[in-house]
Amino acid sequence: MKPVLYLLAGNGSAADWWDDALPYFRHHEVRPLALPGFGDNAQPPLASLSAYADALLAATAPGSSIFAVGVNSLPVLHALARQPGHFSRTMLLAPVGVFLWQRRLPALMAPKPIRQLAHWLLSNFPRAFAGKFSRQRWRPEQYRRMGEGYRRCRAFLPYWDMVRADTALPLLEWISDPIELIWGGADGVVGQQHAAAWAAVLARADLRVTLHPGWGHYPWIDDPAGFASWLESATPGFVAHSKGGRLRLAALARLNVPPAISLNHAEQAKLGDWLEAHASIAQWAVRSSGANEDQADHANAGVNTSYLRLAPHDVPARAAALFADGLNEVVVQQFIEPRLSGIAFVRHLSVELEWVEGHLSALADGVQTPQRAVLSRLPAPWQDGEFQGCQGLSKTRLWQFLQAVLRAFHYVHGDVEWAWDGQQLWLLQYRPVTRYGWRRHITSANLDEILPPAPSRLMEYAQQRAAASIPAIMARWDPAVLADNEPFTVPYAGASYINDDLFLAQLQRFGISSERYAGELGGATPELPWRPLRLLAALPRIRRMQLACRAEIDTLPAQLAQFDAELAQLASRGANGAQLANWFCRFYLFVVQSNLCIGTALGSAGGSWLGTPPTVYRHMAQSSHRLPWETDPATARLAGPVPPLQPLPRWPATVRLAHHHGLPGMRAYYSQVREWFRDNLLRIFFRLHHAMPKAERADWFAPHPQARSRSGSFWQDGRDSGCHSSGFLIHGGTAEGVLGEDILLEASLDPGRYQDYARALGVVALRGGRLSHGATLLRELGKPAAIIPAINPDWRGRRVCLAEGQLSLVADTQAKGETP
Repeated sequence: MKPVLYLLAGNGSAADWWDDALPYFRHHEVRPLALPGFGDNAQPPLASLSAYADALLAATAPGSSIFAVGVNSLPVLHALARQPGHFSRTMLLAPVGVFLWQRRLPALMAPKPIRQLAHWLLSNFPRAFAGKFSRQRWRPEQYRRMGEGYRRCRAFLPYWDMVRADTALPLLEWISDPIELIWGGADGVVGQQHAAAWAAVLARADLRVTLHPGWGHYPWIDDPAGFASWLESATPGFVAHSKGGRLRLAALARLNVPPAISLNHAEQAKLGDWLEAHASIAQWAVRSSGANEDQADHANAGVNTSYLRLAPHDVPARAAALFADGLNEVVVQQFIEPRLSGIAFVRHLSVELEWVEGHLSALADGVQTPQRAVLSRLPAPWQDGEFQGCQGLSKTRLWQFLQAVLRAFHYVHGDVEWAWDGQQLWLLQYRPVTRYGWRRHITSANLDEILPPAPSRLMEYAQQRAAASIPAIMARWDPAVLADNEPFTVPYAGASYINDDLFLAQLQRFGISSERYAGELGGATPELPWRPLRLLAALPRIRRMQLACRAEIDTLPAQLAQFDAELAQLASRGANGAQLANWFCRFYLFVVQSNLCIGTALGSAGGSWLGTPPTVYRHMAQSSHRLPWETDPATARLAGPVPPLQPLPRWPATVRLAHHHGLPGMRAYYSQVREWFRDNLLRIFFRLHHAMPKAERADWFAPHPQARSRSGSFWQDGRDSGCHSSGFLIHGGTAEGVLGEDILLEASLDPGRYQDYARALGVVALRGGRLSHGATLLRELGKPAAIIPAINPDWRGRRVCLAEGQLSLVADTQAKGETP
């Protein structure tokens, strides 16, 4: 029985586009695919890439192979993210999905009339696009077939809406399947310079890259016999995730890389001819390029030997020595004799530099003490030292070079080795950053209110996997967030903390003070002042942000129902822990992105003058799914019927009108939405908790071994923030009682402690934000409550008075002049 090979072309495609090539396949049962809304598939177009991934999984057999093209590479990748190992071999020709916010074509096709015109032209005049289809002249019936495919494609228009920068790439960095990326040198649609970006996105895949100099975007039409022959030959391309592979990708991205060749053990015979072809080069470096180094999760820099300043006749012996040490790949690279060289940890917001005069080996060998500097787009607290122009190299030129390297690898934060020879800068190596203490501001605020210091392995698993994908939602109003590429949470001592830099960089661009962010989230931040002119220029983006976030609220009920149905289906099939954890990663990504939109809608709501509707806290007395540390699905929950999802509260017509048109006065209504959303999340968490097989709960529900060890705000490199949280009144009123008993004293507020807060006379917390769920609960309960960062510890157990946010000892001790 022949193995199955599926063929899937891009937007506009139909199954008959492959007709020319089908007769030439000898060793596979070939099945062209048409997804819903494409070609002769009668199903209507689907609503999202996620739905197309599900449809693809349903239409294909596990263990089969697939060859996909262009934009339809994305459903394949999303399918692999959902079901690892579904395809035994995955081949993607010129995939679309990187740099979508910077490419001209998506921007051009954004207006619907332009899309309609393009669809009509492609359907009726395909010959007009012959130069885009191929450099070859096709037969008339081939152009007719291409036009017919576009004419039948009902998904052509909606596909442009769903393939966006914020939806294309979530969680793809965790795919570990074998994937082959293929580019044609004559492709007029997607150039091979995008290969480096895709290698950065697919950071953990077993990734190979194949370059076909003569191929265009439709090689199965240009040369059907050659296409089928290559596809069935299983000829591997070069390994992408190696030192040599990344240098080759960098060269494809038009970065300045010294001439180099990467060889595996079987290719040593090629070295002599290659050296002869580069006889003008007098000195070489021979470097390891092993699978045990330069990976997304382990750098292992310096574990293998490098040989420098080699004469050409010494190179083969040194390469053979590295192979004899067990290495699977070796890089032979022109040796650059630099005047200045260094290591740079590079992100869009900052560059952290170490450099020495001469070659970098002096730094690695400890012969020279490097100079250091931190350059940043953010102001003084993020900067340190200075790179003064030396040896003819200016700070501006170095910054631009390092940022160009970063951009080529899709802005994935990188460890870059560079050299300056007095005339030009050279890229000697790029590797993704694995573990590094950035000069980045982080905080435990908000996390302290909803998760225990040591959340479950399941919770931390989802949090760390989703962290890099979460901020993409903000690209709907500020595409620069994709270049920043700042994750939502970052690790410190193995535990996760919220990454303030993600939000502060956006405030900096908008000209908004950081004080407001700190007050709403909790904690403290370095000062970013108001910048009125910058704020004025940012008003169109702020308006887009407001409308985008309000629009997202309308989609929440349907998305919640979809995730709930998926989980119910997994539970009915007896899914194992890994399958549930994989689902939870996607659900957690949706949860946090939705909360970002709800929080932004709250922040821009403009007061509550349209009214103050009740929240779910009015009806929580018998809510078995609400309990302390309820945000962690591992928290013990009583057995019982699954609580159904609750509908979105119905609003009066005037409120709905204000919501849809971005009018002010909606703050209380968005607070109602936020608590409704949270309550429904916890209903789904209830189902997830009981769906986890009992035999696996001890593993997935066990505490994560690295607990959050620091509270408040600080720098990721371990320095104290130097900033202090401010206090504020949560709800007014007066209460008198024993501190810690009648008046609760909390490190931070936990909305799951509804019963405790309902019984208390008042509540005081050391830290928290105005928008915290716990603060909303206390306002709903009408309890006197406040955030007071500094309280005299001797007051615990003594009688105090909490009045309008101020705490004092009662009359018998006030005369002593004691203060909090």
